[in-house]
Amino acid sequence: MKHQKVDRLVAVGLGAYLRQVDLSLHRASGHPRHVLTDYLREHSAVPAVVCDFFWGGVRLDAGDRLSSIPRLIRLRLMNRWRRDPVVSASFFPLANDVVRKIAGYLDDGQARIDMEASHLHLILAYLNEELRRTLGSAYTDAYGCVEHFNQCDHKQFRSIDEIVGRKWPF
Repeated sequence: MKHQKVDRLVAVGLGAYLRQVDLSLHRASGHPRHVLTDYLREHSAVPAVVCDFFWGGVRLDAGDRLSSIPRLIRLRLMNRWRRDPVVSASFFPLANDVVRKIAGYLDDGQARIDMEASHLHLILAYLNEELRRTLGSAYTDAYGCVEHFNQCDHKQFRSIDEIVGRKWPF
């Protein structure tokens, strides 16, 4: 079992960003793609910038896949007492792959967000769930209410900068 140690603020920031993009992509259905790109640029960062910042040299291998439930449970138990959590080594290449696909999808600014976004949204949701299960509620409760595109006004949302406690990405 391969795993990788991650700085706590980076893990929480990435989790919040993945959640923000996931929710925003879901809520932006029918809008022009440039509207979502502008929103992400103003409120955090566009997907290509995040990929280049965190995963410049990371590439997806054929063996990279989501973790099994027993593996997630082991990682969660390990993270219970660690300041800096560990995640599955395949998580970062998978996250890099899907976020780069989203960046490519958003490049055509005049096209509308359509059913292709649903597939990307689903993969991103699975990755976010794996990170949530790996880190446990102590970390993921922090980014449960991250601000996102077309959010409702009846709930209190926080920016990624507020969640992490400093400018994100670093």
